[in-house]
Amino acid sequence: MPSPTDSALNLVAEAPPEMPAERVWSDWRVWRALLWSEWFAHARLLLFFILAWIAAVWLLPLVVHPLWILMLGAAYALVAGPSFGGADVVAGCEEFTFALPVPRGRRFAARLAVGGGGLLLLTVANVFALNANLADILVRVFLDSGLTGFELRQPELLYGLVFAFPFAVFALSFSVASLATGRTVAFTAWVWGTLGALATLRGAAMAEEAFWDRLNGRLIVSSLLLVAAATLLIAGRAYVRKEAGPGGSPLRMPLSWWGSLALLLLAGVGVALLIAWVATNFGRLL
Repeated sequence: MPSPTDSALNLVAEAPPEMPAERVWSDWRVWRALLWSEWFAHARLLLFFILAWIAAVWLLPLVVHPLWILMLGAAYALVAGPSFGGADVVAGCEEFTFALPVPRGRRFAARLAVGGGGLLLLTVANVFALNANLADILVRVFLDSGLTGFELRQPELLYGLVFAFPFAVFALSFSVASLATGRTVAFTAWVWGTLGALATLRGAAMAEEAFWDRLNGRLIVSSLLLVAAATLLIAGRAYVRKEAGPGGSPLRMPLSWWGSLALLLLAGVGVALLIAWVATNFGRLL
């Protein structure tokens, strides 16, 4: 007479395979739960930028020029990249998260979808808030300041930078924070993301001048998007094999304190120099 254990094993062995429709529905429920959990975890951050956008649309034109609305996209990229990518590291629960049955790749993709989707929606909303007329608004800024000789030669580069540069900053900082094993690296991921995006912008601009003797945006926009996509792909593959860092570790400088501080200072100097170069050559970029 078979034992109850043998009967249960036979039932499991004879169970019909999962139907494709059931598997699709199960995958959708997992994705829906992941997306909802990421929204719930970062709801305050997202709602803050939603309220900031509403305030910028209605109140900012009364104080300064409405073109400053575009800075919301860059600010979101600086804050959301480390926040979404390094959420587990900052909270000190990465080891618990890795122990959950949900594959790491799906969790990485869900965070990227919510964080990157918020950046895309915010950028599109900013452009439409300016009536999708960035070129004329920018020309009006220069005319009001007395620079009558200014001419916008390539408005497509302006739109490309509005979309591509914040996405590059978000992607690089998101990748650095997701692969970080300590809170210090996760908190300072925005520095490395900004440095990488500005360095890519500078290198692509130099390459365009070498090939075409002028800036046209072909290499600038494509390089920013390519670097962002490649970084996310590499980070996604590395995140699957990542080992959890010490849970709840205090905020401290990794390696040696002075060495890490020197690296951060060098990164800050690099960011400042690249920003100065962009400001100096702003007219040439447009």
